[in-house]
Amino acid sequence: MRPFLLVVFCVMSLTGCDVDNRQAYPLRSPPPESPVCNLPKALHQRNKLGPLGQGSCVHASLVNHLRWLNQSEMASRWWATYGDGEYASRLRERLDAGGFKNKYWYTEKADPRFLDWCTINRTGCILWWKTSHCCTFEGFSMGQDILRHDSLANVQAGVQYAVILDNNYPGRFEYTERKQFVRLWAGYGGFALCILDDPRISIPYPSYVVR
Repeated sequence: MRPFLLVVFCVMSLTGCDVDNRQAYPLRSPPPESPVCNLPKALHQRNKLGPLGQGSCVHASLVNHLRWLNQSEMASRWWATYGDGEYASRLRERLDAGGFKNKYWYTEKADPRFLDWCTINRTGCILWWKTSHCCTFEGFSMGQDILRHDSLANVQAGVQYAVILDNNYPGRFEYTERKQFVRLWAGYGGFALCILDDPRISIPYPSYVVR
């Protein structure tokens, strides 16, 4: 056997695998994200006056909704195209013309099950909220979950709240107790609309540690 091959054979015969005795241990999942539709504040759209001098709250709310659903390009196009006041039937007509036909759900009956679905599926929606105004519904959250993320919030643990992004006040969320919210929402007309698309992913977190 040639000397070189002999050396290679000896090295190979002595080669072994390091044994890693470390183990992976699961970590407890963090508290629920609050709100479930936690659009980054830098992406909150502020209301604007349209060409007719009217507020554009419906379109601003829709832009926030679309951004949460990863449709930033459509959100920009919509914002550049539409302004001024809006009403439900014309909004649906414009959505149909804009490529969203059969791609949204809506209610005009202030049905809280609609909002529950938007919360569970993390889509959020837009809805009539406040007098002659439209906002973005960011989901229902429990008071204790809200307080983990917003220690200054005027909420109570054990109580469920609707979380609202008002385009007149971007950069913060507003909280209204669930029953009161549904009652007031019905008084404002009870309309809500949700685009059917996948929302942004939840904030990632470590699920295990290796020791």
